[in-house]
Amino acid sequence: MTTQTRQTLHFPEIDRRRGWKDAFVVGFLAVVLGAFVAQIASTPSHAPASAPVAAAESASTAHG
Repeated sequence: MTTQTRQTLHFPEIDRRRGWKDAFVVGFLAVVLGAFVAQIASTPSHAPASAPVAAAESASTAHG
């Protein structure tokens, strides 16, 4: 059988400032990812009336 201890883990190399930085980065990435997913999931707000047609004029002059 195992015995249960009520000791919490303590990581001395992680200070409070580092925790705030990590929380800020995670929050920022969550906002960016959420905006990206919302942009992909949204339907286009406008549909083109007709298919776009590419037209180009060719003005070639012959040099002789």
